[in-house]
Amino acid sequence: MPYLPSDAAKKSELYDNMINSDRNEYQSFIEDITKKSEISGSVNTNVAPRDENGNLVSFESNVPGVSLEEKFQEVRLPNTQYFFNGTLDSEFTYYGQPPELEDEDSGDSDTGEEDSVDDEVVERILTNRDYLIEVVSEIFGEEMDESTSTAKLNAKLQEFFLSERKRYIFVRKNELNKNAEGWEEFRLNKKRNVRGISKKRYKEIKKDLKKMRYDEIIEDHLYRTLRGQEIWLKLGFPYVIDKNIKS
Repeated sequence: MPYLPSDAAKKSELYDNMINSDRNEYQSFIEDITKKSEISGSVNTNVAPRDENGNLVSFESNVPGVSLEEKFQEVRLPNTQYFFNGTLDSEFTYYGQPPELEDEDSGDSDTGEEDSVDDEVVERILTNRDYLIEVVSEIFGEEMDESTSTAKLNAKLQEFFLSERKRYIFVRKNELNKNAEGWEEFRLNKKRNVRGISKKRYKEIKKDLKKMRYDEIIEDHLYRTLRGQEIWLKLGFPYVIDKNIKS
């Protein structure tokens, strides 16, 4: 039976060093490179080893087809825990709106002008609303005053225009242009005659009531009805012009 060198290496450390010197030297080189790359207690301990020139060093197994599994191939995660020390600000002042910067070029006169315009619009709406309350009171024979809710006022106006809408269906065309007595002398718009309430106009009326466009309700719709003209002249209100208020 032949006596192989591997058998001699098993029997003597001297023979083992002689036969496997290349392998032992290679293993020593791996261990030396790995130790230099390790930093005790650091998360980055498991990094791929590099030589003194910074070049990446890789190792192959002495067994063909088998790769070396080293510690630097493992992933190390830090075991951390966070604590909050201090007092939590419960006022949340950080989320408050920052103060608006005043425009140096703009003066107080511009703001005052806008306010005056808004006040003028509001005043006109309220005035026209009071007119319509008187008109509705006259039409339905009910005692209504400025404390009447807008919802009730609009409902009564819509009821009136609906009745005029039904009347428009059956009225003769030659009766549409018949205005109330004294209307031609009173009106400021010569085109404002009795025209009745069509289906399309009735839809516009509901939109105008919803948006409180009372000047349009009066001139564009109420003045188009004979009953509306008669009551307006009877109450002695001034002629209202549609200002085309946009909401």
